[in-house]
Amino acid sequence: MNQSLIEFRQVSKFYGRGEATIRALDRVDLSISAGEFVSIMGPSGSGKSTCMNVIGGLDVPSSGDYLFQGIPTADFSRTQLTLLRRHMLGFVFQGFNLLARTSAVENVELPLVYRGVSARERRKLAHKALEQVGLKGREGHTTQELSGGQQQRVAIARAIVTDPAVLLADEPTGNLDTKTSREIMELISRLNRDRGITVIMVTHEEDIAAYGKRLLRFVDGRLAGDEIRVKEPDHVL
Repeated sequence: MNQSLIEFRQVSKFYGRGEATIRALDRVDLSISAGEFVSIMGPSGSGKSTCMNVIGGLDVPSSGDYLFQGIPTADFSRTQLTLLRRHMLGFVFQGFNLLARTSAVENVELPLVYRGVSARERRKLAHKALEQVGLKGREGHTTQELSGGQQQRVAIARAIVTDPAVLLADEPTGNLDTKTSREIMELISRLNRDRGITVIMVTHEEDIAAYGKRLLRFVDGRLAGDEIRVKEPDHVL
């Protein structure tokens, strides 16, 4: 039997105290296997972003258990959570979060700096990652010299340069036009299909969510729906 890569067991997350307490997650059970492409949707305040933050080790449950590769994370220290993010997870955000006036290749190298990878190896791996996202020849361009779609490709290259087990994408097309959004989603789909990277993506757009093979819907902090997609949407390559 395949062990879950990511598992929530009655995970809850509270913010505030007393009458001001907000229950962002309410006794959520879920299981995600290696190689899945999971989309997460829900209205504002539904808990989808909190779910993503817990998976990414950016937040910890108030109660319940979060297991990564079968290992409970409840007793992880801050250092251990940092190592989980550094070695197992890649992050892509709506706002790109690139360093301004810094070249594409230098932005992509950054996670490898934290790993202590040598300068020569960093440059080699960063060039390879940029080529994989279709930016060969633009390695020396600064953020200001790239379009929004190109900046997101740099962000994706930065996320995959460490060869993560999981790619966490939070509204990855939120700042992009329709055509560019499709290009970015086709890129993410290929990374999932060809490299076997597990993708977990938060989005508020139904057409973007359709790229996932599974859809989780959150309402009021609870997992209200878990749908498996059978047929690939026509726009997915």
